[in-house]
Amino acid sequence: MGRRLAVPFITLLGCSGPSFDLGRGATGTVPNGENGPGGFGADAGAGGSGGSGAAGCRTSAECQGGFTCDTGRCVPPEIEQTRGLGDAPPIATPRYVYALNPTAASVARIDPVTLSIEAIAVGPRPLALVALPGEDAALVLSFDDASLSLIESRALPSKVTRVALQRQYGRLTLSADGRFAVAWPDPTTAPPSGAEGVFALIELERLRAGARAAEVVSERAGGFRITDVVFRTEGARTTRVSVFAKATISTFDLTTQPPGPPVRLTLPPSVSSEIGSREVVATRDGRVVLLRSTVAPELAAFDGTALTTVPLSEIATDLDLLPDGTAAVAALRSAGSVAYLELPRDLSAPSGIEVFRVADGGVGQVALPEARGDAGLFAFVWSSVSGDESVRRVDFPSGRVARYPVEKLVDEVAVSPDSRAALVIHRPNPATTATDPYEAAVDRDEGFSVLDVQTGFVQLQRTGTTRPTRFAFSPRGAFAGVALRNDAQRRFQLQAVNLTSLVSTTLQLASTPLFLGTVPEAPGVTPHRIFVSQQHPGGRISVIQLDTGQVRTVTGFTLNGEIQ
Repeated sequence: MGRRLAVPFITLLGCSGPSFDLGRGATGTVPNGENGPGGFGADAGAGGSGGSGAAGCRTSAECQGGFTCDTGRCVPPEIEQTRGLGDAPPIATPRYVYALNPTAASVARIDPVTLSIEAIAVGPRPLALVALPGEDAALVLSFDDASLSLIESRALPSKVTRVALQRQYGRLTLSADGRFAVAWPDPTTAPPSGAEGVFALIELERLRAGARAAEVVSERAGGFRITDVVFRTEGARTTRVSVFAKATISTFDLTTQPPGPPVRLTLPPSVSSEIGSREVVATRDGRVVLLRSTVAPELAAFDGTALTTVPLSEIATDLDLLPDGTAAVAALRSAGSVAYLELPRDLSAPSGIEVFRVADGGVGQVALPEARGDAGLFAFVWSSVSGDESVRRVDFPSGRVARYPVEKLVDEVAVSPDSRAALVIHRPNPATTATDPYEAAVDRDEGFSVLDVQTGFVQLQRTGTTRPTRFAFSPRGAFAGVALRNDAQRRFQLQAVNLTSLVSTTLQLASTPLFLGTVPEAPGVTPHRIFVSQQHPGGRISVIQLDTGQVRTVTGFTLNGEIQ
């Protein structure tokens, strides 16, 4: 899936085979030839609502921001989950895992092989942590003393270099080459300094060289209510940074010293008048950036210098971009369709955008794999508000559609790194109308499903009252870990999911799971490792071997650690 930038306002019993729709159309919809049941609430026991809002709408323009007009009524925005992500989770570098301990103003460096631990002091109330690319190093943003700490662990004990910022920031973004960082205000709260849209550009090469703070940190104006920061990479080197505010884009040239003056562009009203549900997606190198409109049937495309408006046939309720920037897929919920864009061609010639009819309902969100396969590209589509209990796969460029009943309401879908499986996270339906007691119990339970991409086989894992909260795939995608929690019953577990056999194994956790992450492969060590941070007064992380079920836990980040 394409890199989704953080817009903080907003992750079977038995089996079923797919039915197919071979229809295809260009710049419009085609009749749906799908066989079998479908549509809003069509599956037995769906029991969900199709949304709420004003009746009698004719177009989405008559609905409030983010809502779309579906079958004559305004339906609320899709509820997009990101259980695979987190606000300030632990991070992994080639050799270590780093975890924040905000109450102790420290970061724990943990060796996932030996579980040795080092407590590293940083500024008070650390709230953002990012790994530097390709090395055992991390950046930490601390709020209370407005500081940034660079942790380098090439030699132990780790070296810490701290630099003072001129104001308090809540977000941190790092360039792909590790040369620059941007600290910027949290757009959900008013900045404590009162300066709207001011951000700090940090030159990390100068920080490493021991330069003075004034030579390392420079403040820039990015516009009212910054929502996203995108670095552009050319020839493996960062050349520009673009700052997306509510109504503007400010792009700064980083190839000159000091960095050059910005080029500022005004965003169209369609993506600036309602940013509560606006979405910005970008490729890893920042060469392709797309903004999804919430009030008009169009996208905005930004190539680093120019802004282009790209018309669509309907308002897009979700948008995903391939990491290499060669294609994008948008969900057109009102039309029950998806728009397929070949990039960059269709940005300059929108008449080439193909629109495929998916089903009469259940189209609101989309998930892409990491890359095109030998057989081409596919996307999974679903809706979190339609009450539909199914996931659909759309193949491109053929437009072939396969529908997979999944027996429960769908909250989130994620494709494994090897594109061979998909993880489907469900939500319970306490208001189920199913008359079969067994089906009704399934509807009311928490749970997730694993979908085999090649065969379409779907396996449900019911988890009762224990809720899936986070997940992580192993590096090559053969296994996944799904964290479960029930605070009332103090039941904390991890499901180790074999994505080949589709069988899940329950592992017990000592305390409430918070975040999950992938442990990089290491020589002589099996690759199927993840880590799970847990709630504990002194900090707790478990390293889990998903293929064997081995759980090793380190507790007490500030007490030199205890291995359990």
